[in-house]
Amino acid sequence: MATGRNAEALKALFALGADVTIPLGEAGDSFEDALKEQFGGDGIDVVLDYLWGQSAERIIIAGAKTGKDAVPIRFVHIGSVSAPNITLPGAALRSSAITLMGSGVGSISMDSIVKSIGELMQATVSGGFQIATETFPLSEVERVWAAANGMPRTVFQMP
Repeated sequence: MATGRNAEALKALFALGADVTIPLGEAGDSFEDALKEQFGGDGIDVVLDYLWGQSAERIIIAGAKTGKDAVPIRFVHIGSVSAPNITLPGAALRSSAITLMGSGVGSISMDSIVKSIGELMQATVSGGFQIATETFPLSEVERVWAAANGMPRTVFQMP
């Protein structure tokens, strides 16, 4: 399952293996219902959260509302792109099997990080992982950056 704000980007995630996508919408929409549906049944084992903020709050609360028979959820906080803090009702933790944990520098040793990065790189080769790229001369940086309007990520390489 993947969540996000950009509906077009979410559609592209099916080709990368996502079985379900749920758009992040405004409060009061069907986001929480869609999450509860996903937390039910086979459940969700792990949430990898790069956003934090309101989306994290909503995911944790929806996971808590599925009841005690739900699959335990490991919520891994990786980044804070949306907001540095959340407001979390204590009842969301007391009434659920959610484990909150962080992932980043300091959460594991530097040796483990370096080893994991090496293993990840090896897995990308054997797994056929590909990154869609397009090359532009550095002299076109202003034109290409403006045209990209922040989507997709634009990186320039020095010759």
